[in-house]
Amino acid sequence: MLNSLRKNINFVAIFAITIISLTVCTVFTFSIKESSAIVVSSKNDILVLYAGSLANIFENHLKPIFENLTNYNLKGEGRGSLQLSNLITDGFRRPDIFISADTIPIKTLMNNDPQLADWLVKFASAEIVIAYNPQSSFASDFLKAKNGTMEWYNILEKVGFKFGRSDPKLDPKGYYTIIMAELANIFYNDFTIKERILGYDNNNKQIFPEEVLSSILEIGQVDAISAYKHEAIAKKIPYITLPNKINLGHPNNTNYYNQVTYNPNSSQTIYGNPIYFSVTIPYTVKNLEGANNFLKFLLSTNGKNILKQIGLNPIDPILQKD
Repeated sequence: MLNSLRKNINFVAIFAITIISLTVCTVFTFSIKESSAIVVSSKNDILVLYAGSLANIFENHLKPIFENLTNYNLKGEGRGSLQLSNLITDGFRRPDIFISADTIPIKTLMNNDPQLADWLVKFASAEIVIAYNPQSSFASDFLKAKNGTMEWYNILEKVGFKFGRSDPKLDPKGYYTIIMAELANIFYNDFTIKERILGYDNNNKQIFPEEVLSSILEIGQVDAISAYKHEAIAKKIPYITLPNKINLGHPNNTNYYNQVTYNPNSSQTIYGNPIYFSVTIPYTVKNLEGANNFLKFLLSTNGKNILKQIGLNPIDPILQKD
């Protein structure tokens, strides 16, 4: 039974990537008129676990458009991607689709015993920004950083400044923030920057659950947070961009990013790499047909346009198999 499921899921991934990569593929270029191209048997729920930073995109864009095109009903839950991966491996969640910030949470499923997935698809890249509250007493400093008269890290180290970031043990954005700060040390040739703005890696004064970071920023509990560009755009939060060599958003800077590593424990090393959002259909899938259709939608021209409008950078799908 499990072998049959694995073969079906593998076929889904290979079929979807092969079809979508064709230059002529009108069947998967979705619009209202083309919705009949999606195979639908009845109204079914599709359980999607997604990176918390995708909450706005999923709930307000992907979900309503996909449901309008089909008879499927998307049930979503957003949290830190590592936390979601742990929930799956511990048996507390059994999703049809898992969308992760970074590939490591899905690779955890691939390396699990018993194995819970054996492929992933990279579908978009993202970059780290510093999002800030426009009502913060430091807002004028961020305007100076935007026009180049003040360095962004000089703001974060000011007395009384409150910075928020996610837990590196539960969320890729948490360890991306640490890697970004390490890269800032190199880029600005000042090896005290990371310590000045973050303190230590697991600084509890700065760490908050990934799914509430933007909310605590908006209510003024913190002055600024480490965020993905698409989060800030989706929620209309002002932000400052970081140099390409430290924001982890540009694949052509991969070698530069690789200079830095983060070690969550003595047996694991995470290298600085471009941030890729990835997706899989795990072996926990119950609605394989629905998962297949949502995967095709996510990777379609329509799906890519949605992601692009909200600040993610769609890429040609990259399939990685175990």
